[in-house]
Amino acid sequence: MSLDTEAFTFDAGPGAEATMLLCHGFTSDPASMRPWGEHLRDAGINVIAPLLPGHGFTWRELAKSRWQEWYGELDAALDKALALGHPVFAGGLSMGGSLSLRLAEQRGGDLAGLVLVNPAILDDKPHGFLAPALRYVMPTVASIGSDLNKPDVREHTTDRTPVAAYAQLRQLWKVTRPELPRVTVPIRLFVSAEDHIVSSRNSTVIRAGVRSKDIESTVLHRSYHVATLDYDAPLIFEGTVEFINRQLSKSRGVS
Repeated sequence: MSLDTEAFTFDAGPGAEATMLLCHGFTSDPASMRPWGEHLRDAGINVIAPLLPGHGFTWRELAKSRWQEWYGELDAALDKALALGHPVFAGGLSMGGSLSLRLAEQRGGDLAGLVLVNPAILDDKPHGFLAPALRYVMPTVASIGSDLNKPDVREHTTDRTPVAAYAQLRQLWKVTRPELPRVTVPIRLFVSAEDHIVSSRNSTVIRAGVRSKDIESTVLHRSYHVATLDYDAPLIFEGTVEFINRQLSKSRGVS
């Protein structure tokens, strides 16, 4: 495991007024969050980005992990973020968005808002329901990583996608989607116009399901699924800072 693959924490210093909890996606690792985190740190925002159990190693390690472990790691990271004494925002890419939504369902009172990039909440694959059985006869499928428009960038992912872990991801969606109405925190949403991994229908379902009154969406026209490493990354990073500052101003009663 390389240094970039590991979890990271950025301390923005004594002037920090907020903390951002960043969650990477399925089969990926915190390296896909690092440029985002560095931008937030430079803007005066603390950052915590955990490495989810099973991720960052081989597909065999990922195949042994469970969605409850992934969520548990993010839940524990939220406690660490709250201990810093500032409002906490959460978000991430793809499954990182799924887990952040679950966090808002379970602990919405501890969050000041969500930032979701190409979040996933449903299975677009017609035979996805067969994953629990298929894992015994077809343990892996091709890697889903590096769906990027930028030709010179690669995402850190497992070299294969374990079907057992994909079945766990579907279980996460199964418990999270029905409880979307429990999400009431402000949401900043970024959705790629062309995404070969997660369709825009996911974001449509999320917008329709949550009860958040403050939802702002931006379409990313130059990026594919891993938008945090793609051409529109600056738009995401700057939009996140603007969103956080706007929510902080609201909490102070500043228009």
